[in-house]
Amino acid sequence: MFICCNTKPKQDKSQKNTSTTANSDVESIKQSKCEEQIHKEPVQDTANKQLIMELNQKDKKLQEIQNIVNRIKSYREEGKLNLSIDIEKSFVTSLIEEDIPTLYFVEYKWAVNYTTFLERRIQEVPKKINNTKLLTEDNAQKELIIIKSQKDSQLLPGLQPDKHYVLLNERSWTFIHLLYGGGPKIIIDLEKPVTSPDIINDGQTNVTSNTANTTKLSIEPLIDIAKLEYNNLDDSDKSPNTNTTRRPYPQKTNIIKIEPKPYELPYVGLQNPKYYCYMNSALQCLLSIRELNDSLLKQQKQSNKKFTMAYQDLLRLVQSSIPGSAISVEKLQNMCLNKFKYSQQQDAHEFLLYLLSEIQQELVGKNKYQKEEFQNALEAWDVYRSRNPDIITDLFAGQIASKSHCLKCKEISEGFDPILDLNLPLSKYYIPREFKLQDCLQNYFKEEQINDAWKCDKCQFVNKSVLRKIQITQTPKYLILHLKRFTQFPKSQKITDEVTYPEILDIKQFCAENVEYTKYTLKGVISHMGQLNGGHYVAYAQRQNTWYHFDDNIVTKDKNNQHLSDKGAYIIFYEQL
Repeated sequence: MFICCNTKPKQDKSQKNTSTTANSDVESIKQSKCEEQIHKEPVQDTANKQLIMELNQKDKKLQEIQNIVNRIKSYREEGKLNLSIDIEKSFVTSLIEEDIPTLYFVEYKWAVNYTTFLERRIQEVPKKINNTKLLTEDNAQKELIIIKSQKDSQLLPGLQPDKHYVLLNERSWTFIHLLYGGGPKIIIDLEKPVTSPDIINDGQTNVTSNTANTTKLSIEPLIDIAKLEYNNLDDSDKSPNTNTTRRPYPQKTNIIKIEPKPYELPYVGLQNPKYYCYMNSALQCLLSIRELNDSLLKQQKQSNKKFTMAYQDLLRLVQSSIPGSAISVEKLQNMCLNKFKYSQQQDAHEFLLYLLSEIQQELVGKNKYQKEEFQNALEAWDVYRSRNPDIITDLFAGQIASKSHCLKCKEISEGFDPILDLNLPLSKYYIPREFKLQDCLQNYFKEEQINDAWKCDKCQFVNKSVLRKIQITQTPKYLILHLKRFTQFPKSQKITDEVTYPEILDIKQFCAENVEYTKYTLKGVISHMGQLNGGHYVAYAQRQNTWYHFDDNIVTKDKNNQHLSDKGAYIIFYEQL
């Protein structure tokens, strides 16, 4: 497509320059105490709603873990051990890499055995977790142990983080505990003035060596668990250098810092030397997705991951930038020259999918698989996830099932396809109209007759036309909706009809019956102004729970909630509730 920028109305540009971000911020600060009192109750209501939302989100995440556990157990019972391992390894890795506190103890030998199993070096499924090796005899029978002091008497003296235990975050512990059972649960209480030792990383286990990281703390406390008397451990855990006199070893303290880390990037503008507003608008929406940014920042630098590293460099530049400033995206611009010429206007949707696909391929490799038939949507989804254990799949991938009705045998054949977005067509009228996003979705998912030859999988009859119905069988964490405003047939044109979209979207009616999480909240909008061969892209996205209007290098607060009513909406991002 040839759609883009550098046709901004000069009048609008000058107006924006006179109303800078700094002025916007000053106006926001100039609020009287009377106004604060007026808005006090709504703020409280918002806080309550936020608390309820967080509780619902926690229940949802727990249910997600339970669902994965059930599926893994089911595949094991069916004899599909390799598939179950692929799913388990992918899922537990994503949980371990989450940026949340690592507070849960797991006995080290069990962790090493578990990693060996996931790497398929052994076939035997791990037994129950046995954390009793870490506890004194009086505490070994308890179900829950909470570590509250630097020298907690519930733990055996002499425990070492690089020898006797590893630490996991809550979600990864919940997963392995539900799957394998055992215990006891041993957890560090962060509300007390103590903390965890570092997680081990000895090269023999895949358990990630993250340190505890929490946003609850307003300071940076030093937390340690002392290494106590070594000789009280079991003989099997002792090193050859045994202290036969049973004198205590000198106590060494393994100390780490807990550094509260901002979860969102500051707002910055992106420079546009020519026709790059299509790229800038897409990047601003991606920069608002914390999980994506956190994951890609953790990637080790590798020469064969050029797009991933270029995006990572952009993230680091944004991190170190002053809010409201404008930075260059030259590295990404140069990398895309083979696909997107700098001398031509380009399409934001095409660039968005291109960047996500390139990063995904770099993370999982360019593997080719033969076409397969699956018994149901869940099996097809599990195979796709096991082959694509990456952050792009975790956040943006969903699945659609298409049902085709054979005219001869009357049977229904079902096919399953992964998706990264939904491309919603708009009907062109001579007089511009106003549509609702829900109408566009209904039109996209309606049952229709396709006048193409189709061979039935059941009876092999070749249908000259087929009645086909599609529905969503897996909902993505982030739903990307592309409004097809630009058409090439019967002629090249832009459809300028206004499409209204809600702040909260429920797609339940377009999903299979067993799909649970169907509600979304608005996350970002890319808007196109102008016509097909002479237009300009802008974006609306959030930083630190505040909506901003991103117009290349100019960033302003969206005080009038324009993100909810922009008439040129082209790509809409929703986040799952």
